[in-house]
Amino acid sequence: MALAISNRCNTDCVMCWEHSPLLPKPAGQAAKGRRPAFMDGAVFETILREARRMGTFRVVLGGDGEPTLHPDFDRMLELMGALRMEPYVLTNGIVADEGRAEAWARSRAHFRFSVNAGDEETWLRVHPSGTPAQFQRLCRLIGSLAAAGEPRVSTMHVIHVENFRNVRAMLEHARSLGVREVLYRPIRLDHRAGELASLVLDPDQEAELRRELRRCLALARQWGIRTNVAEYLHDNLNVHAGWLSTGHLYREIPCFIGWIYAEFDLEGAMTPCLHSKIVMGRAGRDPIRELWHSARYDEFRHAALTMPQRGRLMEGCSCNACCMAKFNVNIYNLLRLKSFGYQAA
Repeated sequence: MALAISNRCNTDCVMCWEHSPLLPKPAGQAAKGRRPAFMDGAVFETILREARRMGTFRVVLGGDGEPTLHPDFDRMLELMGALRMEPYVLTNGIVADEGRAEAWARSRAHFRFSVNAGDEETWLRVHPSGTPAQFQRLCRLIGSLAAAGEPRVSTMHVIHVENFRNVRAMLEHARSLGVREVLYRPIRLDHRAGELASLVLDPDQEAELRRELRRCLALARQWGIRTNVAEYLHDNLNVHAGWLSTGHLYREIPCFIGWIYAEFDLEGAMTPCLHSKIVMGRAGRDPIRELWHSARYDEFRHAALTMPQRGRLMEGCSCNACCMAKFNVNIYNLLRLKSFGYQAA
């Protein structure tokens, strides 16, 4: 389950679909003005308690902004701890002072830090409004949480023209902070953010990146750091020239997301996944259990499961650019026992 709890951000990553300085300011500001900044605390607690009674234990905290800016964020972590749930926090990390860092170190959360750089100079290029002090505070935070042992810590790096020559430094930096998991993502364009096309690697840059990623893969294995580099090298995470392309997958495999996941926006609207326009209902108004077991949800699940047979993608979903494709492929492989090596046997 994922909850979008914040649309407000405190930085301006150049590759961000919502807050990049490359985006037209008037349009972006007008769009932001129509949306709430944060999820209502009562709606959040309603979703959490109802979902926990249904057996949910892992919850992604994100949104189109920085989730740790939510005024109730630390209380949210405490509530999830009391309910024995595992938060998965997508954060840039620059908001936390030492007091918050100590509190986070006692949580059962997985903090995935969006760093996008392996050194201060590159970080400042990726975050034009950032300061050296913010980068240094971020590094101290990551290091302290990694040393605490209780939270799980990973770093994530979106790769583009401003940082692609920094991928080894990203790995080395993570190692120096005690981080044992490093993820790389190619920059993805979005229908709202074609202005970011200038950040996409050209073929020569892409070839250079892949050579360096192969070296990083060997180093990561040597250092005992988990990465997704092998997957990146295999299919570029289905991103081609900046555009996510997954329609071909769903002509071969079903979509299983309707059985394992749900998304809630800032106002509590429940959808099957991040970019789906199919609203099942609204938390706080409709009981989540009833929505989960509704005829509408069952219709979605059946249609998603039979996409290959029907030869038709889901209406109201972004199957051609599916951000959940990895999960569907993993489930498909598990069900076919490929992940256990039986195919080779």
